[in-house]
Amino acid sequence: MTTTQKILLASGILQFALAIFQAGIAFSPSLSLYFGAPESLVANRVTLAGTSFFVSGFLILFGFYALSGAGTVRRLPWLRQMLIIISGIYILRGLVLIPEVLVIAGVVVTSIPIAPRFVVMSAAALTVGGLFAAGTVGGWATLSPGGDATP
Repeated sequence: MTTTQKILLASGILQFALAIFQAGIAFSPSLSLYFGAPESLVANRVTLAGTSFFVSGFLILFGFYALSGAGTVRRLPWLRQMLIIISGIYILRGLVLIPEVLVIAGVVVTSIPIAPRFVVMSAAALTVGGLFAAGTVGGWATLSPGGDATP
């Protein structure tokens, strides 16, 4: 297994772990609030659960695309394009780190408080996006429709 495949495998496993975590916090309104869910969402447990499971579904899908890129599951349609999109989603979410750090450092003044856990979540998103991007770029040739990314 190449380094690129190992990166994508790790990304896939991480997605499944995140999906389990996301589904789990659906049953704890206090944890949902802690991790940034709006109070209006937490007030309705059915909507909270539905939203959490919906997000978990996307994380599972992201995980399968990473595993497909790693060659551990069959090749999924639009593999390269989806890995680019997933990388972009995580990187864009992670770039929120920049204004968060500027607010915490006092460079930018705002009335919205930034909790340190949000900085950690942004850094984690940027890291995951970097892993997806590194795996995608590194395995670009094998991720092509004619590549040997299938087991």
